[in-house]
Amino acid sequence: MQIFNYDNITSLPEKTVLVLGYFDGLHRGHQALFEEARKVATVLNLKIAVLTFPEKPTLTFQKFEAEMLLKLTSDVQRERLFEENGVDYLVYKDFTSKFAHQNSSEFLSAIRPKFKPEVIVTGFDYTTGSDMVNLHSTEDLKVINVSEVKDREGKISSSRIREAIQAGNVALANELLGYKYEITGLVVHGFARGRELGYPTANLVIKDFIHLPAAGVYTVDIKEEGTWRRGFASIGYNETFGGKEKTIEVHIFDFSEEIYGESLTVRWLDKIRDMQKFDGIDGLVAQMKRDEEKARNYLAAE
Repeated sequence: MQIFNYDNITSLPEKTVLVLGYFDGLHRGHQALFEEARKVATVLNLKIAVLTFPEKPTLTFQKFEAEMLLKLTSDVQRERLFEENGVDYLVYKDFTSKFAHQNSSEFLSAIRPKFKPEVIVTGFDYTTGSDMVNLHSTEDLKVINVSEVKDREGKISSSRIREAIQAGNVALANELLGYKYEITGLVVHGFARGRELGYPTANLVIKDFIHLPAAGVYTVDIKEEGTWRRGFASIGYNETFGGKEKTIEVHIFDFSEEIYGESLTVRWLDKIRDMQKFDGIDGLVAQMKRDEEKARNYLAAE
């Protein structure tokens, strides 16, 4: 997959199927667009191109709040997902006021020489231009509007996935995404309490602007130097010890190496329980043993 900046290209080297959208999370609904694009590309011998934005378009229209920077994937994972979905050319465009002020006709006139699209693929609710138009086929350009993808509760959408993660329902988020929700963090020194309790933990600092699951204890898989290992993770304030700052800690089963300075990728599989304050160490350790049992047994339930 080749990656370009929209403003730096005059024309892609080959004719394309062009897929349009922001694609936060590249979930099952988005994946349907790329499935359609792959079918068309195979039949017509075209490359698949994507025009997307590095940040949410809402930043251009609404009063800024820090949460608007949060995404469902890191930028690195997002690009990997595009490639896994068959994209040949990934093109980023900053969603500026000038870009937003184009009407749909001006937008099409601008992208056609750059992307040389034979076919454009969009979602059923995708609109473009300041006139907010749904694109439709013309005599010289075919447009495919892909229908919404639903489950038993309704449309699969990025907003539903964000709500599930914020509620700690990572199992539902994974179902809607079509893959396991993951976060990558840097291992740093903490208070080393876990080691004293018999459960050494890696304290993670998250550098990406990404949604974190709700406070609680979770079954997770952890990737350390290319190997996936089972464990459990906690997100919370360590209330038993009077903690004030939110921490993310992961315990890797059957693993005792020092890994400070490494980056770990954590896949969130299922929530075990909410965070709770214990009266003493014995109660906490007993609960952690029960957490470990649930996390280890999760494999049999998959």
